[in-house]
Amino acid sequence: MVKVSVITTGTELLKEKPNTNLFYITKKISTLGLKVDFCSITVDDPTVLNTVFNFHFETSDIVLLTGGIGPTLDDVTVETIAKILNKKQVFVREVYENIVRYFINKNQEMPPFAERQAYVIEGAEVLPNKIGHAPGQKIVVKKDKSQKIIFILPGPPRELQPMFDEYVFPQLQRFQIKVTKEAVLHICNVPESKVQEIIKPVVDIESKYTSDVEFSILSHLNIVDIHITVSGDDELKVDEELTLIKKEIYDCFKNSGYENTIFAEGRQVIEYVVGMMLGKQRKTLAVAESCTGGLLANRITNIPGSSFYFLGGVVAYSNTLKAKLLGVKKETLDTYGAVSEQTVKEMCLGVKNLTGADYCISISGIAGPAGGSKEKPVGTVWICIFDGKEFETKCFRFLGTRLEVKEQAVNTALDMLRLRLGGRK
Repeated sequence: MVKVSVITTGTELLKEKPNTNLFYITKKISTLGLKVDFCSITVDDPTVLNTVFNFHFETSDIVLLTGGIGPTLDDVTVETIAKILNKKQVFVREVYENIVRYFINKNQEMPPFAERQAYVIEGAEVLPNKIGHAPGQKIVVKKDKSQKIIFILPGPPRELQPMFDEYVFPQLQRFQIKVTKEAVLHICNVPESKVQEIIKPVVDIESKYTSDVEFSILSHLNIVDIHITVSGDDELKVDEELTLIKKEIYDCFKNSGYENTIFAEGRQVIEYVVGMMLGKQRKTLAVAESCTGGLLANRITNIPGSSFYFLGGVVAYSNTLKAKLLGVKKETLDTYGAVSEQTVKEMCLGVKNLTGADYCISISGIAGPAGGSKEKPVGTVWICIFDGKEFETKCFRFLGTRLEVKEQAVNTALDMLRLRLGGRK
C-alpha cells in the first residue's frame, strides 16, 4: 500500500479557521481503500515548511500540500518546495494568460504581484484552477529506485475541491486497493447513548459480513449521525452488504419504537427534508422567532426553491414587537412571560393571521449566557407548531453556548414540523 500524507499550510488554520481541506482529502482518499498516514498543519513560514515537508517526503510515497500558493508575500509553498527539490521556477505563459483572463472576467485590474503565480516548479504538470487564478502543480521525483509524487493545491476549499476531484483523484485511483462505500443516517432528538443501544444488535454481529465494516456515531446540536463504512474487493458485495446493514438499522429503530426518528441519509439536512415534504403536499410555512433571531428563516431559505413553500417570518425579539406585530396579549406576557407555552401559541396565531400560511412555527427561549432563572434556566426553549386547527407545544432544555442553543432549537422545531407533516407528533 502506498503511503499518503497531507500538509495544510496557513497560519489561520492554527487559530480559529476549520481545516476543511484536510477532512475533504482524507475522506476522498479513504474511498480508495487508502489511508492518510500523516498530516501536518504549518504556519506560513518557509523554515517550518522545510522541516515538515522533508519529514513527509522521507516517509510517504505521495505528499499533498494545500495553501500558500497565492500572490502575497506570505504565500511561500511553491518557492520553498522548489528550493528543497533543487529545481528552478519557470514562467509559463499559458498560466499567465489564464491569470490575466481571470481578472478581465471580473472587471478588475490585475495586481502586479499576481504574475508570480505564473511561475511553476521546473518539470511540474500544471493543474488548471477553474475557479481562482492560482494553478495547482504535480511533481514526480525519482528517489532511491522509487517514485515520489507531490501535489501542490490551492488553499480556498472552493478552489481545491474541484481541482482535487478533476485532476488529483483520478490519478490516485491507480493505487486503489479496495472499494470503500459509506452511508450516513441522520437522527434527531434521540440521545447518542440511546442510538448506540438501538443499533447494538447490528454492531455486535458485524462478523457475519464478508466485507470490512466500521460503525461510528457522531452527535452534534441535537442531531446524531450514524456512519457506516464498508470496504472490500468486490464492489457488488460491498453495495449489497451496505444496503443490508442500512435495512437492519432501520428495522432496529422500528422495533424500538423510534421508527420516524431517522429523517435523512447522506448529505441531506433537515431543512431540505421538511422543504421537500411541504412542496410535495403543496403546503406553505411561516415562522415567528424570538431567541433564534431569524436563524430558522435563514436555514429554511438556504434551500433552493424554498420560495415555493416559505412565505416569510417575523423576528419579534422584544415583548413590544411580540405584541405589536404578532398580537401577543399584554396580560399573557405579564402573567406567563415571553418564554412560555401561552406566548408561543399566540406568536403562532399572530403569524398565521399575518401570512395565512398552512403551517406556522414559533420559538421563544433563553439562549444565554445570562437571563435564566431557577424556574426558567438558560437553555429553556418553548416551540409551537400550528396547522390552523391544532397547536403542538413542547418545552426543551438545551445545553451549550448561545449559538448552540439556537441551532438546537431550530433543528428541533424543524423536526417537530417534519413529524407533523408525516402524520405524527
